[in-house]
Amino acid sequence: MAPYPNELRVRVVTAVEEGRLSIPDTARIFQVGKTFIKKMLRLHRAGEPLEPRHGGGPALLLQERERTLLRQEIRARPDATLEELQQALADKCHATVSLSTISRGLQVLNLPRKKKSHRE
Repeated sequence: MAPYPNELRVRVVTAVEEGRLSIPDTARIFQVGKTFIKKMLRLHRAGEPLEPRHGGGPALLLQERERTLLRQEIRARPDATLEELQQALADKCHATVSLSTISRGLQVLNLPRKKKSHRE
């Protein structure tokens, strides 16, 4: 389900803050949950933005710096294995990530990957 638009969030907060409507009345009119309204009011009163937060799921383990390094490494050494890429991340970014994370990162970046070294 998509997050509620910013305009709706602002209108809900405005309706309650100006004292025109109670929380249950606002929930009924705007067809949102009371908990959503309470959360928007809490954010507004704390001075925080009402924009939607990051959706579900964990935050990305590979940040922009690491993704950039992966791009550079693949460009420089297209035959690099996942282990070699892992070592490059550890050396240059001081990032310790699993081979699975590197593999998923390459998939997100639409970059090829080499599964085995020439020796195997």
